[in-house]
Amino acid sequence: MFRNEARGLLGFFIRRDVPAEDAADLVSETFLAAWQSSTTRTIEPDMLRAWLFGIARKKLSQHLRGRTRRTALSARLRLTVSADALEQHASTENMERVAYVRAAIEQLPVVDREIVRLVYWDGFTQEEVALILGKRATSVRARLSRARKVLHDQLADKGPRDVPGAFRGRVIGTTDA
Repeated sequence: MFRNEARGLLGFFIRRDVPAEDAADLVSETFLAAWQSSTTRTIEPDMLRAWLFGIARKKLSQHLRGRTRRTALSARLRLTVSADALEQHASTENMERVAYVRAAIEQLPVVDREIVRLVYWDGFTQEEVALILGKRATSVRARLSRARKVLHDQLADKGPRDVPGAFRGRVIGTTDA
């Protein structure tokens, strides 16, 4: 399990602005908590990854609360989230468009923002996102649908060619064809 999921967990933390050294520690803490919990819980094999990322999300929350309490780093907390999926589609010419998409995502409510990130950036299904967030699958589907509509409305104003390809087909409803 460690070999299969360690890289994904590391990316999960880094994409949420956790410094690399802290992210590595959080990966270890996540696996330790999973191992400790596994003695009292039985997880279906097909939901193991989602369960593990649910633990990671809790570890991330604890880490962020602790970091905020320890120091007044609000100036250092970046407002944007590194998104590999967006950057892969981004060139120098469209970095402004990538920033526009990130800004649109940042305007979503916290839960909706996390659902969009988990689905589009981390590749989870809606059912897995429901498990990670501790919500019903129907709630996740509804929130994702509303978030897509909000993003569609915001991004459609820029025109389909101005929106990075990672979101163009799924959110705007057009493709590069």
